[in-house]
Amino acid sequence: MGEIRIHGRGGQGTVVAAEWLAATFVLDGKYVASFPSFGQERRGVPVAAFLRFGAEPVRERTRVYHPEIVLVFDRVMAALPECYAGLKEGGMAIINTKEEGVVPSSVTSLGLCASVDATGIALQEIGRPIPNSCMLGAFARATQLVPLDALSRAMEGFLKGDGLARNRRSMERGFREVKVKSLTPVAPDKRGATNLTRRSDGPQSIPFESKFESPWADAHKMLTVLTGDWRFQAPVLDKETCRQCGWCQISCPLGCLQPGTDGYFHPDLTYCKGCGICAHECPAYAIRMVQEEVD
Repeated sequence: MGEIRIHGRGGQGTVVAAEWLAATFVLDGKYVASFPSFGQERRGVPVAAFLRFGAEPVRERTRVYHPEIVLVFDRVMAALPECYAGLKEGGMAIINTKEEGVVPSSVTSLGLCASVDATGIALQEIGRPIPNSCMLGAFARATQLVPLDALSRAMEGFLKGDGLARNRRSMERGFREVKVKSLTPVAPDKRGATNLTRRSDGPQSIPFESKFESPWADAHKMLTVLTGDWRFQAPVLDKETCRQCGWCQISCPLGCLQPGTDGYFHPDLTYCKGCGICAHECPAYAIRMVQEEVD
């Protein structure tokens, strides 16, 4: 039995990707169990999805604590050690990034690291920053666990028309453009070497890492939320066009636009999520959203 964990943010198609992948494994003749976990249901909040697959019925229904593969849909989250927690020795990470070295140095269990600029490809092919189809194409190429045609057929159960065609193009580009780098894994621990096809030792004893086994198990981490980490694009003001009417401040759902000493309204990028509402509501069209690069 193989175990996969997907990390992303609300609005990136993390949960749908797990469903697509589960449907693909079924089409390929495998047994599958898949479910998501999330806290506050809003765009931008961290989301995780879990998937198990194998040649025999899957009976485990807990979270995936020791995956062979992790997919990270968000560039900022790729730098968080929590995304790789429990990754088996010699495991694989597939990351949405065009940068190298985003995996924290403390993560020593990686055997393979695959990367693809899924957000950039999604913006070009779909027109929206939803990287899930591109990431699944990268998954098919990097792991060779599912054929691309089965992944394409699975999408037909979720999309149709132009949306299906656009996502297929994004998926195919992810398949072609993913880069896989081999790393030097450390020696396997007592759990044994990674086996992506089938585990013969039966259900595992899952270490209980949270006080409660529920979607809210990580709620304590949300006490101080720097929502600026969710942003992939930022508002840029054209002062020559701006009327200084303050409508952007009124429409901002987080209230992070405040007047500066120059009389213009500026966002606090610590909390700006890059939702684009201020640009959409500006009557003078003085604000545009610009894609940011991750440092």
